[in-house]
Amino acid sequence: MAEDRLPKIEFIISPVFDVLTALAAVGKHHECAESEIDPITGKSSRELIKQLRSGLRPRLLINLDLFFDVDVYPGLGLVSVIKDWGALDVPGFLQALYRMPLSEFARAMLSYGKIYRGNQLFGHSIEELMFDQQLLVEHIEQNMSVPAEKVNTLAEIIMHPAAARDDLAELIEHFWYVIMAPEAEKRLQVQEQLAEKTKAKMKEIGEKRFLVGITDMYMSDGKDAYDEVIMAPSSYYGDGVIGNENPEENSLILVYGAQIKFLHPNRPGIEEDTPLSLENVANLYNALGDQFRLKIVRALAERPYYGQELAKLFGLSNATIFYHLSMLVKTGAVHLERIEHRVYYVLDIEQLQQCLSQANAFLLELDKQN
Repeated sequence: MAEDRLPKIEFIISPVFDVLTALAAVGKHHECAESEIDPITGKSSRELIKQLRSGLRPRLLINLDLFFDVDVYPGLGLVSVIKDWGALDVPGFLQALYRMPLSEFARAMLSYGKIYRGNQLFGHSIEELMFDQQLLVEHIEQNMSVPAEKVNTLAEIIMHPAAARDDLAELIEHFWYVIMAPEAEKRLQVQEQLAEKTKAKMKEIGEKRFLVGITDMYMSDGKDAYDEVIMAPSSYYGDGVIGNENPEENSLILVYGAQIKFLHPNRPGIEEDTPLSLENVANLYNALGDQFRLKIVRALAERPYYGQELAKLFGLSNATIFYHLSMLVKTGAVHLERIEHRVYYVLDIEQLQQCLSQANAFLLELDKQN
C-alpha cells in the first residue's frame, strides 16, 4: 500500500452479505467447529448448519454444494457485484441479478477462484473465455487456486451462465424467504454492532495500520493501492473473511463475522506478572539473534505474509524461510492465521514488546542475584 495515500473506507450493511455467507458456511459444513456460536440462535455453527442442510430438498442441496464448494466458491463471486448491480435488500438484489448481463455474471463466478492476488482475467476478455472451453480451462488451471478435479465443473458454470444464474437465484431466494427473513431484524442489529466495533478498533490502532494489515493480504500483484475498501459485516461468518476485488471500481470488499481475528486477540496474552522461564528467554534471544529473522520481524510489523512471499522477498528457499519462521513462532509473538486457502504469519507487536520487557526483567533479576 502506498505510504502517502489511503483508500476511502465505506461500511455497507446488507442482508445479502448474510445470505451469501450463510450459504458459504453451509457449504463448508465439514469444517465447522463446535466452538463457533451463532449470535442469534445460540446454537453452535455445526449444529445450526446440520439443521439447515437437513431441511433442504435434494436439488437445492446439490446446487449449494456446487456453488459454495469450499475449494472453489464461485457463488461468493457475487460479493464483488453487490454495490454495482443491486439494491441492498434481497428482493432488489434478485431483480438486479436478472438484469445483469450474462458476461458480468460469468465474470463474477470466475472471480473468486483466485482469492489472494487479484481476480483479473490475465489478458483474455470474459467473452473469449465463455465461448472457448479449452481457453477457459487453461485459464483456470494456470491462474486460479482451483483443485484439478474441480476445474471442469467450474468451466461448465462459466459456459452456461443462464442456467447457473437460475440455480443460484433459487438458492438465495430459498435461504432468504424460508430461513432468514423471520430473524432479519435481529441479524441487522448484529451487523450494525459489528460495524461500530470495527470502527472503534480502527480508531484504536490507527487507520493506516488497520488498512495495511487487512488489505495487503488481498492486494493484486503490482497494485499500489485500492481507491476504496468496503467493510461488510455479516452476522453469519464466524472467524472467516471473504476478500474480493471489484476491478472496475478499483475497490476491495471485505465480508467478515463477529469472531474475526482482527477484532479479537488470537489467543490470551502473557500476564504482566508471569515471569518467563529460562527456556522462554533462550528461545526469544535465539530467534532474534539472526539477521534474516530480524528482517522477517520488520516485514511482519508492516503486514502479515505467507511463507512463499517472504522467501521471494528475501531471496531464500522455502525450506530456509520456514525454518526461520518456526523459530519466530516459538517466541509466541508470531502466530499463524488461516484465511481461506493460505496460512499467514502474523506479528503481535504488543506481545513481542511484552516478551522483550519480561526477558530484560529476567536478566536484571539475574544481575541482582549476583
